[in-house]
Amino acid sequence: MDSEHSLDRVIEHLTARFPHHGEQAVAETVYATHARLRRNATVTTHLAALTQRQAGDALARTLSQRKATT
Repeated sequence: MDSEHSLDRVIEHLTARFPHHGEQAVAETVYATHARLRRNATVTTHLAALTQRQAGDALARTLSQRKATT
């Protein structure tokens, strides 16, 4: 499976999990997270899974921060 297809699946999964963020915001978070991880990666085998985990954590934090300010 190529990297682009893997990221598309990550975006689909996280958009379903965080629909209030919207697909564009989720995609931006996923691509930024992936780029940061790829710059520092020595092994890229599980990069999509790690991207999903870290991008999901970032989206969850954003949601928590929004709830705390309302």
